[in-house]
Amino acid sequence: MPEVKTENIVRELLEGVATGALGRPGDRFMTTRELAARKKISLKTAFRILGRLKEDGVLEKSGRCHRIAPLLPQNRTENSRMLLGFMATCLESPYFAKLACDAEELAHSVGAGLIIASSNYDFETECERLRMFCRQGVSGILICPWASTPEQEAFYDTLPVPYVMLGRRLETVECDAVLVNNQKAAQKMARHLVSQGIREFAYIGQAGKLNDQRLLGFRAGLMEQGFSLPENRIVRADYNSPDQCRSAILKLLKKRGRGPMGIFCYHDLFATRTINLCHELGIAVPDDVAVAGFDDLPVASEIYPALTSVSYPVKDMARLAFESLYARIKFKTLRGGVCRYLDSKIVVRNSTLLQK
Repeated sequence: MPEVKTENIVRELLEGVATGALGRPGDRFMTTRELAARKKISLKTAFRILGRLKEDGVLEKSGRCHRIAPLLPQNRTENSRMLLGFMATCLESPYFAKLACDAEELAHSVGAGLIIASSNYDFETECERLRMFCRQGVSGILICPWASTPEQEAFYDTLPVPYVMLGRRLETVECDAVLVNNQKAAQKMARHLVSQGIREFAYIGQAGKLNDQRLLGFRAGLMEQGFSLPENRIVRADYNSPDQCRSAILKLLKKRGRGPMGIFCYHDLFATRTINLCHELGIAVPDDVAVAGFDDLPVASEIYPALTSVSYPVKDMARLAFESLYARIKFKTLRGGVCRYLDSKIVVRNSTLLQK
């Protein structure tokens, strides 16, 4: 029985290091006495556990204390034969292209190979590509998932290798995920638009996107301020279908009232199309229609007027996901379940700054 308890403690500590719950690489780790007190075990058992973690490369001795060892290897030859997979939703999107580029850079930095593929917003394609990764012998996969139903989400449990999700958390899938808190970010945007004196609101979402957390957050943020988002002010567009996207945005613009309308878009690409269409129709941005986006892509500062957008560190998302995946591979644990949220902020630009 004591051995079982010891193994459980080792597993808990490995999990804590893998997810960052016990600190970042380089941080001081618990002493023998601290570990014994926290886990209610003898000093002898605590000493043995710390020795195990040191042997496994989880801890390294630094003076009189132990520190958490780097999750990613410092010797590139250590992983010269490791192959990883990266599943994007659409590589034509600047957002996913940036994530893929950051992931490739991280893989190269540790001497691992990376296969990159895209689902192109199609779940069956995603499944086929993920199976292909496994046939190619990948050790783990970074996934930007497109699944939208519990039945589809069940597919991920069939994958025989560790995986980490980026950008989304699927409620029925037990794995590590790194993402922005979409609801909180959208609530911040709602407050910003209200602060500009806007009293009419609309939302442009992604076609096929169920349980849209950005929509839920935007609506909740408006309700906090005493405003609503009617169903007829919500449209869903398909960015890969220019005609459908244009039609959806036009439908929304035709419904605006006399006062300025604030449109929050699922991402910056919808927002830039909305601004361009407003220019085409002679609608003033932001005085007639204020437009805001999400992701703070380079185009946000290049379009006129410059776009207000939700910003967050995409490079950190790739790094944290990569570290989590590598830890799962290193510590031989297939699944996880820890969700790590990135901080977000509103970068205010002229597309929402009304003249008062």
